[in-house]
Amino acid sequence: MKYLSFEITNFKAIKSTKIDLTRDQLVLLLGINESGKTSILEAIEAFDYTNDAEPASYNSIRNKKELNSEAKVSTTMALESSDISVISEILTGMLVSPAASEQPEGAAQEPKAINGVLLSSDDKITITRVFSFANAVFVKEVYNVDPATLTKINNTLTPEQIDKFCRELLNKTPLIIYFEDFKDKIPDYISTQKDDPTYNQDWVSTLEGLFYHADKKVNLEQFEAIENVNARDTALNKVNNALNKQFTNRWNTKLKGTKTVHRVDVQYDPVKKQFKFTAVGKDKETVFDIDERSKGAAWYLTFLLKTEFRKKRLNLDHGQTLYLIDEPGSNLHSTAQANMVHDFRTLSTDSIVVYTTHSQHLIDKANLSNVYIVKIVGSSVHAERFQDYVLGKKINTTFYQPIIDALEVQPFSLEFNWKKAVLVEGVSDYAAIRLMLESVLDKKSDFVIMPGTSASNLDTLISLHIGWGAKLMTLLDYDEEGRTQQARYKEKFPMLESKIHTYKDTKLSPETDLELEGLFGESDKDELLRLAKINKAGEKVKKKELQNALYIVSNNPEMAKKYKRKVSTKTKENFQIIYRHIAKTLR
Repeated sequence: MKYLSFEITNFKAIKSTKIDLTRDQLVLLLGINESGKTSILEAIEAFDYTNDAEPASYNSIRNKKELNSEAKVSTTMALESSDISVISEILTGMLVSPAASEQPEGAAQEPKAINGVLLSSDDKITITRVFSFANAVFVKEVYNVDPATLTKINNTLTPEQIDKFCRELLNKTPLIIYFEDFKDKIPDYISTQKDDPTYNQDWVSTLEGLFYHADKKVNLEQFEAIENVNARDTALNKVNNALNKQFTNRWNTKLKGTKTVHRVDVQYDPVKKQFKFTAVGKDKETVFDIDERSKGAAWYLTFLLKTEFRKKRLNLDHGQTLYLIDEPGSNLHSTAQANMVHDFRTLSTDSIVVYTTHSQHLIDKANLSNVYIVKIVGSSVHAERFQDYVLGKKINTTFYQPIIDALEVQPFSLEFNWKKAVLVEGVSDYAAIRLMLESVLDKKSDFVIMPGTSASNLDTLISLHIGWGAKLMTLLDYDEEGRTQQARYKEKFPMLESKIHTYKDTKLSPETDLELEGLFGESDKDELLRLAKINKAGEKVKKKELQNALYIVSNNPEMAKKYKRKVSTKTKENFQIIYRHIAKTLR
């Protein structure tokens, strides 16, 4: 089975929202602090009863505005062929199929779902967990199955039997694991003996995952049974080599940037049957406990141990694990956070990852189609796909700014390193020109494209570039607003009068107004929407739809490559003209 989506209703402050997992296995919930991102993760975690702590915790689920209410968390799962036999076995254990001899003579012999014959691998199953509250007190929680699936399974099951069936089925479904930024400290010692005070089931499972990751043939129990010292050390060396191949190399080169950890080792005491993690410093001699290294190093090691090094074993036993990661990387600096996106992508190749952030550095630019904007609407938590969020409304920059920053459309820094710049009205122009020049026309430009926030708000950008001594020009829409601002900028910056241009100055020679969207043919717009997986609202592509598609496609190399093969000759010619005009103006 594989999770396809989660629908959450009346859970804490979440009135109703849905998280779709079908487009990509890496999903980001983006929002400011206190916007409800954590509540969505907690709701998904709460779907699986095996994650429950104590019944008393159910009271925190209640919508505080209602005394009598039901909180619901539903998931829709895709079935595989092997799942049909699993469902059949569960039902067989619950029910006894009537013998043919007990059937009334002449009765129609309908196929029974108890044998799985009414389900197929093309089917989906939706299971809902319902938490009931009366007079602000938790009453009960129960599972149910959607009516369509229940008919295919056995529509004579009682509510109690349905609940039992769901719980047994959830023991066979992929795990849902929630991490509050991996704050659980790596223990000083880890014993596999349940009567030992240092025994910790979760960390024993983590060690099992690490051993399986290094060598599928030697599990933890087999390792501890090895009596030959050399053989045991050989097996442990294989584990440590696998650990350092990913952790040490990534930490020192990609995340930290300077070598602070020579290696990390798992040590084993055969007498006490205890494991211990240690770190060797950059001098290659000094040994440290893990908590004596930086918080960032300890965090990253814990992240890998709990996810990447563990996933193969978990997936083998349960299928694709769903990881819920809340505000990861708070102990990492911005460059390290940006490099963490690679780890999330790697983890999501054979697992599902849903993570939250309010940091622009943790936004995957190649995966904008699977970003949800989470915010409070009225008094309720609301999650909406990025492409839906930006359509047909004025953008709230509080939520939109991290996306802008992540797209690198504001590359200001203390070290000014470009000499030529084209100032355009906004992010859409930036995305369109960059997509067409770099990805479609394969132009290696010696200028940067700098977006403003509108045609009337380029004053600061112009002033900054004048101060920096850069060659610059503007490229505005040729519409009423563009012409008005062109005249204003020429008057305000007379030294740049010959550099303040609209699309008409490129010699495209429009008979009427010419805006960004007019540079693309209708078939090209349709293709952009198709690649970005955006549904067209009308017969023609709307301006906001095109802008959103440009954001997504221009930042996804695979989509850009596909678009290059489909774009029309006329659209290519338009941007060839623009490129030649820019190169001539800035030479």
